[in-house]
Amino acid sequence: MKSTILALIPLPEITLDALSSEYDLVYEPDQTKQQALFKETNLAKVRAVVTNGTRGLCAAEFELMHVLQIVSAYGVGYENIDVDCARKRGVRVTYCPGANDDTVADHAIGMMLCLARAFHHIDPMVKKGRWADIRDQRPTLNLSRIGLMGLGRIGSKIAKRAEAFGMQIFYHTPKQKEVGWQYCSSLIELAQSCDYLVLACPGGKSTFHAANAQVLHALGPNGYLINIARGSVVDTDALIQALELDWIAGAALDVYEGEPIINPKLLACQNTLLTPHMSGRSPAAYQIQTNILVNNFKLQLSGQIPLYGI
Repeated sequence: MKSTILALIPLPEITLDALSSEYDLVYEPDQTKQQALFKETNLAKVRAVVTNGTRGLCAAEFELMHVLQIVSAYGVGYENIDVDCARKRGVRVTYCPGANDDTVADHAIGMMLCLARAFHHIDPMVKKGRWADIRDQRPTLNLSRIGLMGLGRIGSKIAKRAEAFGMQIFYHTPKQKEVGWQYCSSLIELAQSCDYLVLACPGGKSTFHAANAQVLHALGPNGYLINIARGSVVDTDALIQALELDWIAGAALDVYEGEPIINPKLLACQNTLLTPHMSGRSPAAYQIQTNILVNNFKLQLSGQIPLYGI
């Protein structure tokens, strides 16, 4: 008899096929329908769960699955999985570190280029025949300054890409690292030091609303905010005010508080570039994440220790 796997997030076909071929897959990525699923489906036989850092898995949900052995985050984030509850229950929690680092780093650089050169505004104007109206000078990344909040796998790869553009690299982390880039002891100092403030840190309580009004003021009217971390890292109300009052030049966001619902006031801001939490999505990243996920389920359900446990 196949083991039952519960998947609570949208998954690509490559992952669904891999899981369906090995397990009895219960797939419900629509959160509005999951409450009914928990009431109507026999979750007592679920042995493994696929989720991510945004969706997570709470203590009440853990209690519905009596033979649960492993919860795997499909990606690098796991902040909303109740790890303490998992440990008390003897349930393994795993994730996929490094699987989408390059994809996210590329996305961040692409966002910075787009903001600098205003591609997202210029393209529709050209298509409308507004050639002469939009040939203004625009800043570029070369010789500009990037400030990274977070210098883990993703932050480091963004820094190396930025270095190739001839940018000056500044960073802020809880502790200074042995790298050749300029360390800033606070996020305020980092914002004051850069033209592009890139959030590449974990989510959770320690970084909640770290990019607040004070930080945005420090970034200044020529600075841009780029968030490919978690929506919770940015104080959305403060960001909206900063965009409306031109405290900053603009923002590029891939993640949002309360996503997929986005604050209408943020949507109305014209000096933004918005993408739908897709920075980590690419065929290569999906293949790596699928391999890690399937392998970890096989290891755990056969009595072995899975990789990348928390």
